[in-house]
This record gives sequence, C-alpha cells and structure tokens, in this order.
Amino acid sequence: MAENNEEPMDALRNELTNLRDQVETLVKSLGESGSAVSSDLIAKLANELEHYRKMATDKMHQMYEAGSAGVENMGEHVRKHPLACVAVAFGAGCVLSWLFRQSK
Repeated sequence: MAENNEEPMDALRNELTNLRDQVETLVKSLGESGSAVSSDLIAKLANELEHYRKMATDKMHQMYEAGSAGVENMGEHVRKHPLACVAVAFGAGCVLSWLFRQSK
C-alpha cells in the first residue's frame, strides 16, 4: 500500500516544486515589469493553487478510503476468526511484556 501512495506523493511534490518556481517567477516579474503582467501571473497562480488544493483533497480522500477499507477487512477477519485473533493478541501482549521486562 505504501508503494501505491508514493507515486501520487511524488507527483504532488513535483507539482509543488513547479508552483514554487512559478511564485519565484512572479516575484521577479513584479520587480521588473508593470502591474498588467503581474496581474496575469497572479491569476495563473491562483488557478494553480486551486488545482493543487483540489489535488491534495482528492489524495486525502483516497488515503482515507484505503484506510477505511483496511479497517473493514480487519473487522471481517476478526468476525470470521475471533478465537485466533484473541490468541494472537494475547501472544503479542506476552511478547511485549517480556521485552519490556528485559529492558529494565
């Protein structure tokens, strides 16, 4: 699941890098040219920011849905095999207890 999320995150990083470059261009143009050029760049930047906001919201929803699906799958597994899950939880608790006692 981590590999599935890395590609969208890399794409988001690349787009944020492009946004940063555009902001730098805007700052340079404000110093060099008149308000007509800068207002066009500001409008373009506003559109880009809205695009990134929507993209980030979509990615957040996708990650939330993936997490919800994982929780549902785990719940279904527990419903099908309750005794095995209790035994695994008990065993994990015993191992953690033993490890914490060893560290003192």
